[in-house]
Amino acid sequence: MGILITKKPEKILIIRLSAIGDVVHVLPALRLLRSHFPLSKIAWLVEDKASDVLTGHPDIDDVIVFPRKKWQRTILKINKTFNTLSEIYSFYKRLRREHYDLIIDFQGNLKSGIMNLITGSEKKVGFGKGYCRELNYLTTQYQAFPPEKKMHRIDKNLFLLKELGIENGFQRSKLPVFKLDKKYISKFITTSINPCLPIIIIHPGTSKFGSYKQWPPLNYALLGDMILDTYEANVVFTWGPYEFGVVKEILKKMKHEAIPACETKSIKQLIELIKRASLFIGGDTGPLHIASTLDIPVVGIYGPKDPEIYGPYNGKAIVIKKDVPCSPCRKRTCGDPICMSSILPEDVFLGVKELFTTGRH
Repeated sequence: MGILITKKPEKILIIRLSAIGDVVHVLPALRLLRSHFPLSKIAWLVEDKASDVLTGHPDIDDVIVFPRKKWQRTILKINKTFNTLSEIYSFYKRLRREHYDLIIDFQGNLKSGIMNLITGSEKKVGFGKGYCRELNYLTTQYQAFPPEKKMHRIDKNLFLLKELGIENGFQRSKLPVFKLDKKYISKFITTSINPCLPIIIIHPGTSKFGSYKQWPPLNYALLGDMILDTYEANVVFTWGPYEFGVVKEILKKMKHEAIPACETKSIKQLIELIKRASLFIGGDTGPLHIASTLDIPVVGIYGPKDPEIYGPYNGKAIVIKKDVPCSPCRKRTCGDPICMSSILPEDVFLGVKELFTTGRH
């Protein structure tokens, strides 16, 4: 049963702490929420790693950063323990004193459950038992029970708003970029890329946490050569922290000359670079979901994760996945990741041909 709202909430707090792709998957729900409550103050509680996606967003009034990684590094250091404890207390007081009229927990785990309790709000909405983890449902007053266990994350997030009487309605979300970031990427484009040719971005990396979803570097090298054998294009390999070594390895294995992307020092710079692309290729990572949100044609390489739940969410996407008996799975490590190794460069190139010949170019 949904919330009976007698008046529109003055203050709303969204909780979706991480990761980048998961935060992006909540943005359509944010757009719908803002269109339904145009005068409400909407805040978003997010971890530092993904906060850059949200800063400057026109639908958000306040981005509250939960610096979990920083506190974990400093809490046990003798010379920093006191300052860290002081920061934690200030963070706690800030969440309490805001007196949010409504909390919407899109995360549904122990971390977000703790945040629910800290706020002290009487109206907290989340997912019901069986649709969240780590007893999160005990921290919310109102729970949503989606009609299917197997729903795309965007659809599941939109369904949560039904508890507020807001009917589903997908609206493409915005990913704002600052002028300095646009200028930085424009400089890279004008100095390193042939402006007469389309840009194909390949993102071969994954986060350390998501390394089990990594496609082998040699496959990316072979794929890059297949593309350049067939098309006149700028093939640009993007990379995140600690991933440049992978890009160097790929470029070294290629017979054609591809382009290593400039260092993107923020998510916003990566967003701006992806905006310039005619095609994006990569695994199940934050950059893929950014490209999908921007409505860029996407070729997604999927192994352990189910693309019906975590896949790109637009009509210009092709998912390359092999039908192996152990996939999808929840393992973080695997001695024989056949779900990824069985995908051949030729398989991915077929997707490239379909999208690149019927898309913008």
